[in-house]
Amino acid sequence: MMAKSLKSKSTPPDQNDKRLDSSPPDESIQVLLVEDNPGDAFLIQGMLGVKRSDDAIQYQLTHVDKLEDALSALQKQNFSAILLDLSLPDSHGLETLEKVLSHSPTLPIVVFTGLDDETVAMQAVQQGAQDFLVKGQVTPGSLTHAIRYSIERQQNELALKQKTIELERVNKALRKRSLELEAANTELEAFNYTVSHDLRNPLTGIKTGCALLTAYMGDQDPRLQKYLGTIQDYTRHMATLLEGLLQLSNIGRNPIQPQTVNLSSTVQTIARQLLQQEPERNVKFVIPTHILVEGDTHLLWVALENLLGNAWKYTSALNHAQIEFGKTKLTEVSQHPPNADETIAPDQPIFFIRDNGPGFDMSQAERIFLPFQRLTSAEDFSGSGIGLSTVQRIIHCHGGQIWFDAAVNQGATFYWTLAHKQ
Repeated sequence: MMAKSLKSKSTPPDQNDKRLDSSPPDESIQVLLVEDNPGDAFLIQGMLGVKRSDDAIQYQLTHVDKLEDALSALQKQNFSAILLDLSLPDSHGLETLEKVLSHSPTLPIVVFTGLDDETVAMQAVQQGAQDFLVKGQVTPGSLTHAIRYSIERQQNELALKQKTIELERVNKALRKRSLELEAANTELEAFNYTVSHDLRNPLTGIKTGCALLTAYMGDQDPRLQKYLGTIQDYTRHMATLLEGLLQLSNIGRNPIQPQTVNLSSTVQTIARQLLQQEPERNVKFVIPTHILVEGDTHLLWVALENLLGNAWKYTSALNHAQIEFGKTKLTEVSQHPPNADETIAPDQPIFFIRDNGPGFDMSQAERIFLPFQRLTSAEDFSGSGIGLSTVQRIIHCHGGQIWFDAAVNQGATFYWTLAHKQ
C-alpha cells in the first residue's frame, strides 16, 4: 500500500517552477495508471483530484491492474502519460517496461517502485522511462510535477531526435554533394591535364614548321615573313597558356610536403632574379627577415613567384616602384575576407605583398582568381591570366585563404593565411 506519497527522485518539485505551471486553462492530461494494488490506485486517484489554486490542469485517470489490460487500453485510447507499476500479476520488473515501450515507444512513462527497488527504477529510466517514483513517499505536488516533467522531457527528446534525423539527412546530402563535386573536380582536372599536356606536341610542330618556313623562304617575301612571325607569336602565347594550365592542374594532385620554409629568403631570391632580368628598373623591395612558416617549399615558391611577378609587372611604368612583403594580423588589416572572425584567429599571422602600381577597381574584383580573367588589357600588361588562380589553389591546399585590397592608381595588396597551429 502507498501510505503517504510518491516523490520523484530525478526531479524534486519546485514551488517556484512557473514553467511547469504555465499550461492554458482547462487543459486535460489523460493518464493511464497501471497498478494492481487497489489502495495505491485509490490514493493516486485522490492525489490527481486535488486542485491547487495555481494549477488549471485537469487529470483524467484511467486505471487498469494488469499489463494485458494496459496494452488493450493503449490501443483504444490516446494517453498523455503512463504511471506504471513494474510488479503486476502478469508481468514483473523491467520486462513490464519493455512490453509497454514496444507497444508505445513515444509515450512518457513514470514507473513506480518500492523503497528497496530504486536500482531497478534507475535502470528503467536508462531504458526509456522518463522518471520514477518511490512508493511510500508521495504528495499531490510531486506526483503532478513528475507527470508533467515526463511529458515535457519526452517531447524534448522527440524534438531532439527529429532534429538529429534532419541533421543526418542534411549531412548525408552534403556528403553526397561533396562527393559529386570532388568527382567533377577530378574529372575536370584530368581533362585539364590531358588538354594541356597533349596539345603541346602539335603546338611544337606548328612552331617548328614556322621556323623551317622562315629559314627556307629567307627574305623573298616580306609579307610571308610577317605572317609567319604572327603565327609564332600566337604559338608562344598559347604555349604559355598551356604551361599555366598544366601547372594549375598539377597543384593538389599530390599531397603537400610540409617543412619549415623561410619566406623572407624565398622572396629575396625571387626579387634578385627579377632585378637581374631587368637591371634598368628602379624598384625598391621591402623584405623583413626570418619570416618562417610550415608548408611545401616548391608550392610556396610558385605562389610567391606569381604574386611578386604580378607586382613587378604592374609597376613597370613607374619611375620609383616599391614592392613590399610582410606579416601582419587581422586587427591591422582594413579589408577582411568573408567570415574572417570565424576563420582567422586573432593571433594568426597574415602575410601580404603590396605594390604601388595602378591597382584596380574592386567592383570587378570577383573575377580576379578565375582562370583567364584579367582586370587589365593584354596590350597594357602581358600574361596568361592563370597566375592568381594558381596562387589561390596553392593557398587553399595549405589550409589558408587569400584576398586583396586595391584602388585605382593606389596600388594593390594581396593578403593570405596558411594553416594555423593553435
